[in-house]
Amino acid sequence: MRRTCLKLCQQTQNSIQTKRNKMAICKILFFLLALCVWCGKCEVFYKRVGDEVSMKCGVDSNSDIDWKFNGESIFSITGKSGTRRKGSSHIAFKASASGDTLKVPRLETRDSGNYFCKQSGKHHTVRVVSAFVKPGPVLLQSSNAELHCDITGDPNTEVQWQRPPNGEEYKEKKQVIHLKSVTSEEAGQWTCLVEKKLKLIVTLTVVGLQTTAVNASKGDDTELPCSLPQSVSQRVVGGRWKADHLPKVSFPNLTNTAGEGLHWHGNDLSKVNFTTGQLSTNFDVTLKKVQSSDDGTFVCTVEFDGGVSLSVETTLRVVDKPSGVKGSNNRKGKPPAVMESLTKEVYGLKLWIWIAVGASSVALIVLIVVIGVVQRRNKRMKKRVRTLRSMRQPLTDKDYCQCDRAEKEVEFGEQARPLPVPRQHRNPRTRTAGPNHTN
Repeated sequence: MRRTCLKLCQQTQNSIQTKRNKMAICKILFFLLALCVWCGKCEVFYKRVGDEVSMKCGVDSNSDIDWKFNGESIFSITGKSGTRRKGSSHIAFKASASGDTLKVPRLETRDSGNYFCKQSGKHHTVRVVSAFVKPGPVLLQSSNAELHCDITGDPNTEVQWQRPPNGEEYKEKKQVIHLKSVTSEEAGQWTCLVEKKLKLIVTLTVVGLQTTAVNASKGDDTELPCSLPQSVSQRVVGGRWKADHLPKVSFPNLTNTAGEGLHWHGNDLSKVNFTTGQLSTNFDVTLKKVQSSDDGTFVCTVEFDGGVSLSVETTLRVVDKPSGVKGSNNRKGKPPAVMESLTKEVYGLKLWIWIAVGASSVALIVLIVVIGVVQRRNKRMKKRVRTLRSMRQPLTDKDYCQCDRAEKEVEFGEQARPLPVPRQHRNPRTRTAGPNHTN
């Protein structure tokens, strides 16, 4: 009984001592926090990559100022003369100072750390935050993803994630959250809140293989569709087409090599035709001269890095051709050879896009040449007119007096003389009186 009492007493004393220690630690932390706030010497900035941060030293602008980053000198400023001496820190090459304020633009993750002003003793902590998705923002259905909201230099600080579509708070408050087997429900904008001061947004896109059911007439060449709506972050490593009801039909396989990139590999073209160029997001194949026995389900499978694979099914329905219509080798009413050539991918774009760009460029060049020729012709015409005008010399006194009198007399001599006016028609008021005229 005595031993039991001694044990209880010892446990009570230990618990009391533990509580006292905790209380003492809390008081010390609270005192230090209050001291930092009162002195104004503890300040933490959370900034995005690319942002700018401004920090004050807290001294007179005419005083000497020494700024340091993680112990390395940024620059020293002599207050009276304004002379600056750059330090060894990489911050010195982009930082600027105005009075007692230090400005650091275009922040990078390596700019996270402690900024110290020697004269005032102020410490400023800068945390550069970056948000991104691994392996990338465009993901495949059923694949895994990591959402990062990295605070450089402070990996333990909790952040608040808000998920799409309504900004609902996510249960985990870690800087890195793991999403397993993503679906369209996870697609959208994810928001990361850091200390309720900084908001960062990452957009997650989830895609899958696309296809449609196909109807075809007997004897026609028919395209079996299979594609991705856009390029994805994961690399395509393989794939295939398969039809269980056609065991003797040889379908090509998707292969990705360093030299040729992603392409179809197959030797038997008797029943299935395919694009021989480099592929990106389109994995269609063409079934030649379909018959009723080809009617059924076809499966397209595409494999990606990390062991992720997607499959999609399409159904082919073969109907009899209307009477009076001859068999056609056209695919959906278009010549297969021409369409295959135009839809080939060259350096990531369809061939028809390159042709359109080339034709537009040629037309633009011709138009520029025509405009240049017309402008040059107009300039020549204007110059010629100015030259002709400058060649016309004004009449001088000498030229005016030297008139061609002989030619004019000849002209007047050749003209017939006018008939004399009858006396009764003469105006007496206009007659000139002779020397013997009297009133």
